[in-house]
Amino acid sequence: MNSFLVRRLAVFFICFISIELLAALYLAIDNFDSVDWTFKTIIQDLGVLQLTSFVSFLVMIFPYVVYLTLLPKKYQNNKYDKFITYAVFTILTFLNILENVSSTIFWGEFNILKNTAPEKYFEQARQILLEIYDEYPLAQLLSIILICSLLLCLLLRRFLFTKIETPSFGRRIFHFILYIAVCFLAFMNIDIEKLNNRTNSYNSRIAEDKTYSLFNSFIKKNSRLMLLRNRIKNSHFQEHNIHDN
Repeated sequence: MNSFLVRRLAVFFICFISIELLAALYLAIDNFDSVDWTFKTIIQDLGVLQLTSFVSFLVMIFPYVVYLTLLPKKYQNNKYDKFITYAVFTILTFLNILENVSSTIFWGEFNILKNTAPEKYFEQARQILLEIYDEYPLAQLLSIILICSLLLCLLLRRFLFTKIETPSFGRRIFHFILYIAVCFLAFMNIDIEKLNNRTNSYNSRIAEDKTYSLFNSFIKKNSRLMLLRNRIKNSHFQEHNIHDN
């Protein structure tokens, strides 16, 4: 699909998924003796990683999709469009690298959140962040990540734009609705526990995108979100039974 929206998001996604794959490769090599290296398992792990990374990307890129939907034709590829695109790309890349570096260095700390009671979730997260702030040189770490993000933006800046003309506003609204539909379907139907049911904890760690892991964990702790998901699923199940009868 060679559309304006897809072309403008392509480099964002390729960079995003490449960082995830590099992080997974590092974790696999770092835990080489503990990882299950059978071909089937590795293919399954890569599939889960790609799927969860795709969902994370859809969520994180939302503000930029809104921007592209509202972007007038006369402003396409002008200096303001370029400035906003460079800024969004740098921020998204920074957050993605930060997420992967943090989940690698602070895996034990963040993993505690998965087993935290709902009423203590935010307090526990705050405590973990304060402990990390006190024990690690965060200023230097953040500076290095920012420099890497800026360098990637500098190297890829010419590929962030397209000569494909901005489509009509109605067409852009249609693409935006499709995008929202994909986000909603992913939220309702992807169950990471069923996909990533590995007996090997190291393979599970490699296979799951860390942003998705925290997001999914937050949803589970939020009773309203879980109630919404369960109500819609139960409604669909009941309609299916009525139709069969």
